[in-house]
Formats: sequence, C-alpha cells, structure tokens
Amino acid sequence: MKVIIALVVLVAVGATLWLSNQGQIENPVPQTQELPVISRQQILTATDLIDGVKNALQEHDEQAISQWLDRALAVAKEADMPQKDIDYIASDMAKDFVVFQAQRSMFNDALEQAYYDLLYIEDIKADFPQAQDLFDSADKLIAERDNLINKIATELAGGDTPTDAEVRTARQQWLMRYAHQ
Repeated sequence: MKVIIALVVLVAVGATLWLSNQGQIENPVPQTQELPVISRQQILTATDLIDGVKNALQEHDEQAISQWLDRALAVAKEADMPQKDIDYIASDMAKDFVVFQAQRSMFNDALEQAYYDLLYIEDIKADFPQAQDLFDSADKLIAERDNLINKIATELAGGDTPTDAEVRTARQQWLMRYAHQ
C-alpha cells in the first residue's frame, strides 16, 4: 500500500512539475511583417507604365522612359516595399523588362491594325523580334482573316470560285466595316 501511495505522489509531483513548466515554455510568436499592398511585378506591368513607355519609345524619348521608371520607383517607395524590390525597380534589368513589355505591346497594336487594314505582317515581325513567341499565333490570326475574306468573296460569287473582282469587293467590304478601327 505504501508503494502505491508513493507512486501516486510521485506521479502527482511529476504531473505538477510538467504542467507548471508548460506555461514557461516560450511559444515563439512569428513576427508579422506587413506585406506591401502592391508587388514589384504589378508595378512593372501596370498598364499606365507600359503605355507611357510605349509612347516614349514611339517618340524616341529616353528622358520620358526615365520619368516613367522614376514614377514606378516612387510607387514602390510609397508602398513601403522591401529595399531589394526598390533596388530592382531602380535597376537596368527592370528598365529592360519594361521596355521589352512595351515593345511587345507595340507589336500587338501593330498586329491589330494590320488585321483590320488587310496588311501582311512580315515587316511588323521584323520590327519586333522580342515578340517572336507570338509570331505563330499572329500568323494564324492573319490566315483566319484571309479565310474570312475568301468566304465573303465566295458568298459574293454565289458559292462559285470567286473572281479577282469579287475578292476586291470582299476586301472593300471588310475595310469599310472596320474603317472605324
């Protein structure tokens, strides 16, 4: 019986010590660092920045490009971004990235205009090698447009093979329809 009482007392003392130490174990609370409300990727791909740099590229205005990048840097600082992100936005790599994105946007604009104006795009592709990964889909888009023109010409021909005059008429109809573009 004495052994059982001693064992119960020992377990009780051990449990008391164990429970009292549980309150003393420090649970490290992770430091909560506020994340910026905007990321550097969002800043560098913002539509207004890309459009501003695109306009500056079209006007060959290096100073305007720098001003747009300074605005991006000011946004990063205002958003209290980490210094490494601020340094990146101020870097030549960020400038190259933004210029690259602006040139791709210029390619898309030129492609859209060529689509509506019934132009071929080989010169556009030569002017924008940075959009090379878009060339296949651009070629498909132009081929689909030309196919639509041929369908219009075939309808004008009453289902027969269209003549050159009917193809010209189909092209004129296309141009008139998309003149506002």
